[in-house]
Amino acid sequence: MKIVARVRDGELLNTVTEAAGALEAELIVIGGEEGDNDHQLVDALRTHPDLVLIEYELAGSLGELRAETRARGIGLITVCRNGEEGLSAARAQVDEWFTYPFSVEEVEGRIQAAAIRVDPDVASRGQARTAEYLQYEELLYDRFTGFPTLPVMVERGREMLERTGRVTILYIEFVRYSKLEEIYGWQKLDEVLQTTANGVRDFYDRERGEEENLLMVSHAGDDDFIFFTDLRGSPEVTDKRINEVSERLEADVRTRLEEDHGEDIAGLFGIYVGAATIFRNPKIRTERNLYRGIREAAQAARSVVHRERTRKIADLKTTLRRGAVYVEYHPIVVTETADVYGYEALARGSLRGLRSPEVLFSVAEEANLIWELSRLCRRRAIEGMASLLDPDQFLFLNVDPHDFRDPTFRYLDVDDLGIQHPELIVFEITERTAITDYPAFQEHLRNFRDQGFRFAVDDAGSGYAGLGSIANLAPDYIKLDISLISGIDTNFMKQNLVETMVSFANDHGILVIAEGVERDEEYETVKGLGVHLTQGFLFHQPRYAGRPKVKQLAD
Repeated sequence: MKIVARVRDGELLNTVTEAAGALEAELIVIGGEEGDNDHQLVDALRTHPDLVLIEYELAGSLGELRAETRARGIGLITVCRNGEEGLSAARAQVDEWFTYPFSVEEVEGRIQAAAIRVDPDVASRGQARTAEYLQYEELLYDRFTGFPTLPVMVERGREMLERTGRVTILYIEFVRYSKLEEIYGWQKLDEVLQTTANGVRDFYDRERGEEENLLMVSHAGDDDFIFFTDLRGSPEVTDKRINEVSERLEADVRTRLEEDHGEDIAGLFGIYVGAATIFRNPKIRTERNLYRGIREAAQAARSVVHRERTRKIADLKTTLRRGAVYVEYHPIVVTETADVYGYEALARGSLRGLRSPEVLFSVAEEANLIWELSRLCRRRAIEGMASLLDPDQFLFLNVDPHDFRDPTFRYLDVDDLGIQHPELIVFEITERTAITDYPAFQEHLRNFRDQGFRFAVDDAGSGYAGLGSIANLAPDYIKLDISLISGIDTNFMKQNLVETMVSFANDHGILVIAEGVERDEEYETVKGLGVHLTQGFLFHQPRYAGRPKVKQLAD
């Protein structure tokens, strides 16, 4: 059960919190004075709670609130100071009301009574109507932020433009979130979008100042935002303020992403802001004027993206010239004992904008410098073997199918790279691109195997790395994608798939590696399924300096 409570009385808040805890209900608290934080209450209603508990004097128009909650199938409880307020609540047909003084037991009982009352009420008066209402609302308001979408915003923008005579439109574009979904899955992307939306909302509430401002999302469920504001001053002053806003917003959102999801994910995204100022023109339909302004601002944002991409390519060339990459070594452990089996080498750019390997290799591919970058990363990874790895530990190196077209890699000189024991090096086939000629590719693998190298299929169960790749490449290791491992302790279908993969691997002399193990419950599950090797933040928070320490797991 989810309960939204709008209260300011400390005693009431403590009592409601205790009652919700006894009922094991999720409690969302919205405080403030009458008329304050109204948008927070509206946003909270859009998260589809089961009940709303509100102090009478904070309810505004109780009749309107009752109509709103009823349309959504939400129960309404009103806390009254006296009998007169109670009578008013009864006339508004709230589901439950009570007056001071009260006990935890009474509040708990009122919550239970309201929950019981609203369920048959919704069923009898039309769940279809409620569903239709909510579906219509989701077209008008984004479910992550509560911000309006374009149809609502254009009407508000029209009023603003006609009243003030000018509107500055900021188009805030977030890039590379699709790459995040590709790597970590849609569930993780939803979590990141929620963090981003919370960051944008907090920034908007804090920074909007005295000017009249409106904020919206581009489309429902989208990750771009549009900001309508009335910025006065010269073009130079306006441009300076736009740059300041975009820099503060990026810093705020990036900090929240790093705190909630780690540096690797935060390094994937970028924020780009484009601006356009439109003026009221009686010859042009106001709505059309606004749409043109939005398009101009969006094009300006994409122009910033292009300039930033050009700068990143220049930074990549500097990185290659200076050899400015470093390697983080992530331990791979024996599942049964948690002893270190080997390390995966993950390259990072030294320059902040190229820190994320996904961004680093994406820029290299666009600049046609992927071979040069791969050579540098392999050399850096192998240089660290002597100081970081014990003599019997394996080094896992990521290679892309494109790397096999590079003569320097295809005819690898082990002595030149300082490789003393090729049998301890595992090339992980990371399929950013599809393998189109399997016979030729298998011949390349055979040449490496003859020298002692081993192979792994990376991200099995994601992208190109399906059953066909496993059958055609005959790997020594299968690395199960994080999307299969995340939450495996509560997902029986994932457990069955992994169990089947382990059985297949045992029959063919292959070792299975579970990637992305972050929780003890996931670790215990993959151990019970017979997974041979395990990798994830549960064992190691990635770092560079010194030998990583493996987390000691409880017996």
